[in-house]
Amino acid sequence: MSESTRLREFEAKRSQLASESLELCDDFNKFSDECSFLCDAFAAVARDPACITPETSEGIWYVCYKLKIQIRTYRDQIDEVHQGLRALKVNLNSEDE
Repeated sequence: MSESTRLREFEAKRSQLASESLELCDDFNKFSDECSFLCDAFAAVARDPACITPETSEGIWYVCYKLKIQIRTYRDQIDEVHQGLRALKVNLNSEDE
């Protein structure tokens, strides 16, 4: 494989990972804002225990469950980007030798 082909492939993969990383950061920033709002809402509910009906409790459980799933999804997406960056680094280092 020629040097220019390897360089093009490296640059394409790097560009793809950069794009995925930026998109992930934007999504996570929106998620963080939503979490901040929910934390404030949960704190307000906890200040008035009388308003915690079975339905409210079930709703809080559901939202917490969805948050947990979303956090795991972000963790997995971050791991994929990191693995891609590590692979690029390894490939770049092995070609330099």
